[in-house]
This record gives sequence, structure tokens and C-alpha cells, in this order.
Amino acid sequence: MQKLILFLIAGLILSFNAFSQEEVLSVTDNDDNTEIYKLVVKVDKKTQSLKEIYKDTYSADGVKIKRTVLNPEDLTTDHGVIMEERDGYNVLNLKSDNFDHDRGGRITIDTLYNGFTGERRGYDVELAKDKVGWKLFDKNKVVTKFHIKVNRVIMLGVVGIKTLIME
Repeated sequence: MQKLILFLIAGLILSFNAFSQEEVLSVTDNDDNTEIYKLVVKVDKKTQSLKEIYKDTYSADGVKIKRTVLNPEDLTTDHGVIMEERDGYNVLNLKSDNFDHDRGGRITIDTLYNGFTGERRGYDVELAKDKVGWKLFDKNKVVTKFHIKVNRVIMLGVVGIKTLIME
């Protein structure tokens, strides 16, 4: 009886995975530490609509440390999807004013430039499907990697993100 129950549970789990797939949108690193994270989307195989967003965090040697589930509905809120928070500051958020689960939309990467002054900067990308799957685009070029250069101030240290390099 126990084997039958385990078999049924395993079948249910596998059937859920058969209806969706995960796609890595981008890999992000920075010049402050060795942490790397991947932005991953879960896509419905039948409709190709975006279901969930994850932030997978990895150590320098490639071992996954954690997975954070992000709510795509938060993209259209004032605070957006909070990707990185440090010392009580929202350092990096994703926001959109036209996000759609089926078509994507314009995504603003909202960064804290200077936590001391509160200055923020934004970088716009498009989230859209191509023939293969979901992608991020900057001026019609696919972006798969982001490198964060931190903003350091003498006597204060790291105060924010100086620039975001898209490759």
C-alpha cells in the first residue's frame, strides 16, 4: 500500500513538471563579492506563458545556495520585484508598467546608486519570447549576462550600484 501511495505521489510530481519548463534568463555577478545569481522563469509548455520567477543564488564554485521565489505580479507594484536587499535598502528591483504573462513587457532594472543620498538609477530591457523561448533584450540585442559595478565612496565604502553592464 505504501509503495502505491509513493508511486502516485511521484506520478503527480512528474506530471506537474511535464506541463512546465524552466528557462534561465540571465546570470548576474558583481565586483564586490563572489556571489552569482541566475534569473530563472518557469514557463507553461503548452501556452508558453510565464508562470513564476526565481532567483537562484550560487557560490563562486557553482554550488546553488538558495532559490528565492519571486512574484511576477509584483513587477507592476511601486516597489517592484525586490531582487537584492542589503542593510535594509532595496538595492536592485525589477519594475514594469506593461508586463503581461503571455507577451512579456518593458522591465526597468531599478538600482540604488547611492544609499547615502537615496539616488536611484534605472536601466530598461524588454522581456519577450523569441523562437526558442523567453529572453531579455537591450536595444534588440539578447542580454544573458549582467555585471554589477558597485559604487564606493571614500570613508563610507560601498553605497550602491555604480553601473550595470549588459552583455
